[in-house]
Amino acid sequence: KIGSKSRSSCFFQSTATMSMPGTDTVTVESIDQDGIAVVTLDHFPVNSLSANVYNGCTRAIQALEKNPAVRGVILRGAGRMFCGGADISAFGTNSAPLVSMGRPVTDFLGFEGMKVPVVAAIHGFALGGGLEATLGCHYRVMEASAKLGLPEVDIGLLPGGQGTQRLPRLIGAAAAAEFMTAGIHISAKQARELKMVDAVVPKGGDLLATAKALCKSKIGAPLPKVCEIPPPPRADHSKLAARLARSRPGEIAPAAIIRCVDAACTEPSFAAGVAVEKREFATLVRSPESAALRHMFFAERAGSKVDGVKVKPARIDTVGIIGAGLMGGGIAMSCAEAGISVVIVDVNEQGLSRGLDLIKSNFNRSKRLSSTQKDLFLSRITGSVDMAAVASCDLVVEAVFEDMDVKKEIFQKLDTICKPGAFMCSNTSALDIDAIAAATTRPEFVMGTHFFSPANVMKLLENVRGAKTSDLTIATMMAWGKRIGKWCILVGNCPGFVGNRMVGFYSAAARAMLERGMLPEEVDGAATRFGMRVGPLVMADIVGIDLGIQAVKKRGEYNPRTVVGHALIEAGRLGQKSKAGYYDYNDGRQPVPSAAAAEIIRTVAQNRGITPETVTEEQAVQRLLFPMINEAFKILEEGMAQRPSDVDVCYVHGYSFPRHRGGPLFYADTVGLPVVVTTLKDLGVTPAPLLLECVAAGKNLTQFWAQRSRRTKSGQSKL
Repeated sequence: KIGSKSRSSCFFQSTATMSMPGTDTVTVESIDQDGIAVVTLDHFPVNSLSANVYNGCTRAIQALEKNPAVRGVILRGAGRMFCGGADISAFGTNSAPLVSMGRPVTDFLGFEGMKVPVVAAIHGFALGGGLEATLGCHYRVMEASAKLGLPEVDIGLLPGGQGTQRLPRLIGAAAAAEFMTAGIHISAKQARELKMVDAVVPKGGDLLATAKALCKSKIGAPLPKVCEIPPPPRADHSKLAARLARSRPGEIAPAAIIRCVDAACTEPSFAAGVAVEKREFATLVRSPESAALRHMFFAERAGSKVDGVKVKPARIDTVGIIGAGLMGGGIAMSCAEAGISVVIVDVNEQGLSRGLDLIKSNFNRSKRLSSTQKDLFLSRITGSVDMAAVASCDLVVEAVFEDMDVKKEIFQKLDTICKPGAFMCSNTSALDIDAIAAATTRPEFVMGTHFFSPANVMKLLENVRGAKTSDLTIATMMAWGKRIGKWCILVGNCPGFVGNRMVGFYSAAARAMLERGMLPEEVDGAATRFGMRVGPLVMADIVGIDLGIQAVKKRGEYNPRTVVGHALIEAGRLGQKSKAGYYDYNDGRQPVPSAAAAEIIRTVAQNRGITPETVTEEQAVQRLLFPMINEAFKILEEGMAQRPSDVDVCYVHGYSFPRHRGGPLFYADTVGLPVVVTTLKDLGVTPAPLLLECVAAGKNLTQFWAQRSRRTKSGQSKL
């Protein structure tokens, strides 16, 4: 008998394979009659590789190597998966010191150096360091339903447990570089085809028994070690690098991964390649890009957690959608892919057919889905021109155009049609959800579900809480959004909610910069080089500069002499549709800097008596972003968002704010809040009280919010 049975210890004997909250250990079962021991990683909930788990593995190996009865070892995970990887929440913290193995080790956990066969038994997921742990075993067996992945690139890192050196030796340099820079998960079938695993256990099979049988068959045989496989030939990664520059702009981890793969091919020894990996990892883990991406990793997962809401969500099996337009069709596709039956309703057969045809066309264009999947998903969507078709649906989402009277009329009808307990939601982007809910006799079942277009692609879902929205409705919509693949945040009922309330300040800042002497291509260039997918003025041309101009004229506010947008309209420059706006569009939709637009901008500036300024690109970015960041502070003050990170999730997934910048509020913390205040004052913008409060306290927003949350115990917002 080795070690203690205390749950807090790093190593003890047990026969249990379940995990429970609070466990952070490694267990070893009694040796079976064939001399095979089972080592189990047990760190709830995903068996992440904490210091305790590292040390538990070391102590387990030391004990097993001293036991002459041990003839083989199985390494597995407790609970729902093998191992989810490193404990990234511990990065930068003072964790427990690591125990020395007392002998040379070639892999990062030490199993490869054992004199008996070690088999990794993989169920659920083996991700990041979890997969790397299996590559340090002599053999690997996985369940047919399990997945493998090295997703470190998505948090700005590389596989730092020798993955960049081991995987190329197993599957080749080109395939390894593709796999690691994509951050994807692969199936057991794919893993077997790539020779990443030695056997796959079919559905219904016994993973542990299969792993033990393989282990027993290898007793006494030479032990294969990945570190001893000869380096693979070097691959040409130029096409991959070019593709990554487009798909992951601003991220530095992909290039570092490629350099490590090259090192696996060219360094004189395995150890020399590992040294390169360590240096590259150390650079990345200290980088602002990785800090931002790690922030987003946690922010995305925090968004669906609602302070004070404890009720269990209702299950949604059927969804009705009112409106077969682009937005309604996108919502229907998301539901169908999640296994939910959909009834989509439109006012006439023509509109319904057009919408259903668009859904079919979008599915058929997908390269991600198989023909079988496309047919299955389409079979879950039916259409009707009778609103009564949604009577039995668990949830009905209204997705018509933004007209309050129309929406109220629809909700009045739904109130008489929908079954008791059905949830009724509006895909409004800015309208008062309380006014919509008031059209029904059950406002507690009403809330806003603001999707972003195209809804089957964009990942953000703003769930809008009304004054009478029940906790059950909130919990259910957050769970439903997560089920259909969205990053959900809960927002308050104010004009524009969070995203659209802020975006107007971004657009206004861009126009103001023109009046201060910058050209459209300079403003947009600063934005896109910062990482925004499209510049604000190109976007204005796409939308149409004249959008809403009739209302402006009715209010008597149309002034081509002093407003750039009005002057462009007066000159017939309406945007892409007229082939002239802030830019010229001579051929296709590519913007070309316009001398005519530049002259109009200069004339308006002269009319207003504005002297052109010279600003750096960094200043240009700050002038674009700080006004909307200031509005975000007001949103937090008013309790219209639960937490600062929700605003970051909103802008990264709803407005294409660069993920590697961490969202607008994380970016503000990075720049420094005093800089934000000074710049706002220079622009004539009054800083939000919360922003000034943070600066006066000498804290960034993250620190200030955490302190306030501790002070109020629950940290609940006004939501």
